[in-house]
Amino acid sequence: MKSRVITISAVSAALTAIFLILGTYVEVIDIFAIITSSVFIILPLYYKSYKGSILASVVGGVIALCCCIPKLLTPVFPAYFAFFGIYPIIACLMRDKGVNKILRFFIGLIWCVAVFYGGYYFCVGVLGFTLSDLPKVIIDYALIFVGLIGVVFFVIYDRFIYLLKKFVDYYLNRIIK
Repeated sequence: MKSRVITISAVSAALTAIFLILGTYVEVIDIFAIITSSVFIILPLYYKSYKGSILASVVGGVIALCCCIPKLLTPVFPAYFAFFGIYPIIACLMRDKGVNKILRFFIGLIWCVAVFYGGYYFCVGVLGFTLSDLPKVIIDYALIFVGLIGVVFFVIYDRFIYLLKKFVDYYLNRIIK
């Protein structure tokens, strides 16, 4: 890898680790921190370096995991490693390779909804979250609501990643000559 790719990958890994650590210790912003950490994974893709992006994703996640050993039981790391840390890379790779839009959409949708169901079972089964404060309709149809939220979230998140990639490319092109 070139020195520019290594540099931007290191910056990406550091920012990813910072936001994952922040999301672990400040539980109110955990979802925001996961999404923000996935934003920084896109930086090495400016140089079309998928290896640099994967490296930044893994290294940033592992650094954050090592720093958060006392608070290991949190939904931040399973969500990051299962979807948010790798999906932006896979989505950009599929776009660059010319994969059909419909196929790309359904692959991402099924993956996202599966992660949402896994997160639901992790939070309820492992972490012991209860749904008793929610209305009875939501408790009775919790799995349907989780699936619907996953679908809506994926549609917004996928578009967000696409626009963010264009934004990053535009501004890094203006900054880096």
